[in-house]
Amino acid sequence: MVENQGALTSSLHILIADDDPVMRNVLGNFLKSEGHTVVLAEDGAHALELFEKDKDFGLFVLDVKMPHIDGLSCCARIKKQLTRWVPIMMVSANSEERSQVEGLDIGADYYLTKPVQFALLRAYVRAAQRASALQNEVQEKSRRLEDYYNKSQSDNDLARQLLDRLLHSSESTSLDAKYIIDPAGEFSGDLIVSMRSPSHRLYSMVADATGHGLPAAITLIPAVETFSRLSREGYSVETIVRELNTRLRSSLPRERFVAAAVMMFEPHTQRLEIWNGGCPQVYLLDNESRQIAKTFPATHPPLGILDAPRFDAKVTGASYQKHQTIVACTDGVVESEDPSGNMFGQKGLERVLTCHDRSRDLIRAIGSALDEFTAAESAADDRSLLILPLGSIEFEGEDSVISEDDDSDITVVNSDIDLTAMATGGWYFALGVRGDALKDAELAPIVNNVIGRMGVTGEKADKAHVCITELLNNAIDHGVLGMDSSLKSNPEGFAEYFEERQKRLSQLDYGGVFIRANLDRSGRNYALSVTVSDTGEGFGYKDENATEASSLPVPSGRGIKLVRRLADRLTFHDGGATSEFRIVIMAGESGQPQQKISEIEPEN
Repeated sequence: MVENQGALTSSLHILIADDDPVMRNVLGNFLKSEGHTVVLAEDGAHALELFEKDKDFGLFVLDVKMPHIDGLSCCARIKKQLTRWVPIMMVSANSEERSQVEGLDIGADYYLTKPVQFALLRAYVRAAQRASALQNEVQEKSRRLEDYYNKSQSDNDLARQLLDRLLHSSESTSLDAKYIIDPAGEFSGDLIVSMRSPSHRLYSMVADATGHGLPAAITLIPAVETFSRLSREGYSVETIVRELNTRLRSSLPRERFVAAAVMMFEPHTQRLEIWNGGCPQVYLLDNESRQIAKTFPATHPPLGILDAPRFDAKVTGASYQKHQTIVACTDGVVESEDPSGNMFGQKGLERVLTCHDRSRDLIRAIGSALDEFTAAESAADDRSLLILPLGSIEFEGEDSVISEDDDSDITVVNSDIDLTAMATGGWYFALGVRGDALKDAELAPIVNNVIGRMGVTGEKADKAHVCITELLNNAIDHGVLGMDSSLKSNPEGFAEYFEERQKRLSQLDYGGVFIRANLDRSGRNYALSVTVSDTGEGFGYKDENATEASSLPVPSGRGIKLVRRLADRLTFHDGGATSEFRIVIMAGESGQPQQKISEIEPEN
């Protein structure tokens, strides 16, 4: 049998302690002849002294019986100070079994009896060499594993920070929204993000990517970037989900997709739109009665599965009240299992939502119910939950929601300021859409973007965005589609109105909407004027210049009344088919500007 010499190539650094100088020298000379380095100690105390100065020994050979400190005590004290495994060999003239057991119990690894048989000593030393080589290998692998772990942790920390910044930087902090985000691993494949548009709409998305961990989290990056950009610009939910699907389908592997519930809430009209693709149903919960007012089940497959021709972007619309709450979650919540494998389910969630125990808030009640149901075991899937009280979605430009039967005329008119007549320079643009192009047209975000590039920002821009959005909606809904606002007088009627609007829009093949915007200046005075026209028959209106005897009724739509409140002037032409509003951006007093638009008139 050929012995593997590879493990024996390294010599050992050996400490020998024996009070018998003859035995000490004999053992030392033999081990030196075997190629090892040897340090000799006269007794146990001397051995400990040498060990204190040099901790790099690879083998200890200790006589059991020595003065001052015997071998067993010396062995025990060395073992306590060692930071790694080093073999210890006890040498004794006593061959009794009890003595050997005592030495091994203290920590000795080998036991030799006198007279020493050098063949056995050689075998023990070689065994120590192999053990030492194995120990060094284990330590090296352990060091490499620790280095890898530390680097992996560092990489994970960096990845987590980057993903948190990418996935959550757009998340609204001004809402009274509450979240449960419970990842199954170190990274979450779920996402909850909210974003406000310039017209004060709130957009929210609850998303669940295929799989878990870092790959699932990376999948969400293109989704959150697309959602944030389009919702920030005020695009419709239909446009947002259509673009999300296109982006994800082109960027993800075919086996990857994202279940998502995309929602839009408009505070000044108290309407909402929801597209649910593959998520558990979304709940509209009445806070006062703790009853479920409406549910929005998944009516579409997840994003990233269907190609553009087969993808359905149709949304569900409804109205809401300020005392209601939206509850949306990923499937990790409803598919949570108890120790027996039973699922929490939609019914389990609904039991918590409709519970009348008001001693706990909703987010804690659901969290506690999940912990109790699962016996607080770690989640097998990412679990995320959004609780959004709809009363927290404020419209800062409006004190109260405008109702359909609010006939108050609160138009603010600066009749002494006519900047258009005095205009000596400024910006102008026009845009129109006709025929079936109106089906997918997104005029409001385009116009708002251009106005922002004109230099209109801040509170004035927010007012302009709302006015543009509402007048365009009015022109399409009532002018082109001929919709009747009276349908929206109750929640059920609003749903009917929304369905009918989508039906008429899908069948549209004629008609048009046109918009013109001017930013005029005279000196350092500026005013934004926007005109919206449609090809419809018009409607009754009440002009601020009309006399009390005018028989024309005030428009019944909320949007027109809101524009009256926000704009400095609102006028109608062409029997109501054309509306024009003006917002004073900068009105100078004694030649001193109140506000500067440096993008339009740079300082010299």
